[in-house]
Amino acid sequence: MSGHDKEGMAFIKGSGGNTNGKLNGGHMDPQVNLSRQVRQLKNYVIALAVLLSVALLILVITFSILFANLKWDIENHDHPPKIGAQMNKVLEKEELCLSCKEVRLGPSVQEDLMLDDFKRKPGESGRKEDEQCCVETPTQLLKILRMFVEKTYREQMAQGNIKIDSSTNTEPGVMKPAAHLMGSVRKLEQPTVPGRQFPISHWVSNDDLAFTSKVQYRHGRIVILDEGLYYVYSQLSFLEVFDKPGAIDTGSQSLSHYIYRYNIIYPHGGEESMIQNSITKCWGQNKAFGEYTSYLGAVFHLRQGDELFVKVSNLSLIVREPKLNYFGVFKVN
Repeated sequence: MSGHDKEGMAFIKGSGGNTNGKLNGGHMDPQVNLSRQVRQLKNYVIALAVLLSVALLILVITFSILFANLKWDIENHDHPPKIGAQMNKVLEKEELCLSCKEVRLGPSVQEDLMLDDFKRKPGESGRKEDEQCCVETPTQLLKILRMFVEKTYREQMAQGNIKIDSSTNTEPGVMKPAAHLMGSVRKLEQPTVPGRQFPISHWVSNDDLAFTSKVQYRHGRIVILDEGLYYVYSQLSFLEVFDKPGAIDTGSQSLSHYIYRYNIIYPHGGEESMIQNSITKCWGQNKAFGEYTSYLGAVFHLRQGDELFVKVSNLSLIVREPKLNYFGVFKVN
């Protein structure tokens, strides 16, 4: 074969190699484009999340500034213009009302009593959930603004838009989120309202062996700040004294013990039963008293903003001994 023929063959092979390379490169283009689009989408999502966080922060700051200005003006009436006085004139002409559920912070008795600071009116349907809270003075307006901001903050925290730094370092020697509450020595009166479940609204949280670490205690409830798996437990001791030994008890034949959780973003009023136990009371001939103990404990996945609390069927039978009654949690992962 001549030299010219060899050069021609080499040229053809080289051209073929380049053509294959272009085809392979063209075959990879859709994958490269897809990766680029995924990266762009991630950037858009991150930017949107940052934008929403900044918008929420601006909203909270704006409310805080308005709140501070109104509070200062109410406390310093000698400096015109008087925002408080102006608002008072507006409220004299027109009543400002909100649905009470828009500012109600939780299901506890204490949080319901907060609404008594306002003029409470029944809704058109007459149902409690349609009740209206009305303000008539600048001071009431200040309180309802504070509660509205607090509820908005809790909702955003429960949805994960606001992160709480609970410093959950898992290194040896660093304590994880935990709490141990002890029973109160105060007598718990049975409410006169009808019902079968009554929350325990007071525990000892910072005395003797009781403590809270990287969780919050609020109105008898443990508030979770860091999502994860938790062991939740409670023990209650009951004592029933019979006035007439041997007499037949006409009351309830069982005692019930529950652990609930509440979250402002959950449906059906935000409450959910987690675990429960029932004790059947027994009677004996000439029996003067009955003692009963109930223990509950299980592992649950809890989210930020969950509020845990204990309910019972009869508050008046709980023994007033702190170390016989307790309620707590600790994170296991």
